[in-house]
Amino acid sequence: MTVTASAMVDRIHLGDHVCWAHDDEAEALDAVGRFIATGLRLGHKVIFSADAASPRAARAHLEAAGVPTEAAVASGQLRIQPAAESYLAAGRLAPQAMLDSLAEKIVGARREGYPGLRLAGEMGWVSRSDTTIDDLRWYEAQTTRLFLDGRVAGMCLYDRRDFPAEQLRAVAAAHPATAGPQAGEAWTPLLRAFRTTDPPGLRLVGQVDQSNREAFTAVLADVTGRAPTDRPAVLDVSELSFADVRAACALVRAERSARVRLVGCRPALSRLLDLLGESDPVELPA
Repeated sequence: MTVTASAMVDRIHLGDHVCWAHDDEAEALDAVGRFIATGLRLGHKVIFSADAASPRAARAHLEAAGVPTEAAVASGQLRIQPAAESYLAAGRLAPQAMLDSLAEKIVGARREGYPGLRLAGEMGWVSRSDTTIDDLRWYEAQTTRLFLDGRVAGMCLYDRRDFPAEQLRAVAAAHPATAGPQAGEAWTPLLRAFRTTDPPGLRLVGQVDQSNREAFTAVLADVTGRAPTDRPAVLDVSELSFADVRAACALVRAERSARVRLVGCRPALSRLLDLLGESDPVELPA
């Protein structure tokens, strides 16, 4: 495993939902191994949905790389399973059923006493199924909403050789962050979002642009949908260092709906929101 990959994988924390784009199966499995080993060391429950190799071969690779799978599998802390069995029902992705299943896994891991759940999934099965890119994008974006409580970390592995560039960009945008071996040692997740309870709302950290817009849209829909009936949810953007025009328009719409109250706007974002706020709602880009 390269130092760069190790450094990036170590920056994936509970609450992060990352699209890991790669073009080398061995390097990808090494990255998964680092992700799994860290989870086991931290006491997390770990589920790896393998596709490029069988679960047995994947486990052998991890063992050879020094990941202590035997005791973890025996105790139930680690599960390695075929990706197709994890994601598919009747030959295609069933997005809502998968979301329900994921929510149950998060609750189940907590009930079993684990401080967190780590999920790694190889997505090559998509090209061999009847799953549409639209269904996959919707599922990935909605999945991000389940990460807001900081109880789960996700690493979705997409092989560039299996997905046309346009499709991969679309799927990546349904994740708050995208990474891969070429991202560089300075990489950190582009956007992080944390649910808050006092006051009820959300805290955003990082940046929003075209590369993660669908994930941001899903997160914003989540906070507006959960807003208390007697007052707006509070959206803390004090650590949001950049929002492109479309993201800013979404924030303006949310605030106009009276379901969200923005706090902590940096000067540049405040100026942009003020400028957009003077526009007619129908003129704002979606």
